[in-house]
Amino acid sequence: MNKAKLIFNHTLMISTAILFGLGVRTAVLFFATGSYMINWEWYIPLSIIAVGFLCSLASLLLYDDPATSRANMRVRICLHFLLVLAVVSISGCFFGWYSDLAGYLLILIMYILIYAFVWISTVWMLRTDEKKINEAINEIRDEE
Repeated sequence: MNKAKLIFNHTLMISTAILFGLGVRTAVLFFATGSYMINWEWYIPLSIIAVGFLCSLASLLLYDDPATSRANMRVRICLHFLLVLAVVSISGCFFGWYSDLAGYLLILIMYILIYAFVWISTVWMLRTDEKKINEAINEIRDEE
């Protein structure tokens, strides 16, 4: 998968997952308290897309490098997790996604779930692309 496609797919997945998480949170609040209103500032939808894009840029840290050892890749994954967490935490504070520790913990839980979802989805897409490439190579290969 090339870099532009990776960034686009991750931005889309992250933004969609954030919106899904907010929808689930709102549904839980509705059933728990009866509150059915969402009060967003005008910039919140744009902030979700911007944060999705910034988080996807951090994925370039993990982009395939054949010379990368397993230990080096584990360090990159840990750095990626922390970098994306920093982006989400700082952006959440800046855009007013949370105002207290309980709100931050909710954002943290959503972050971990979204991070796992994006990893699983990316691995699945890469394996699908790999299968398609292998099938195309097998079709081109001369039969002997």
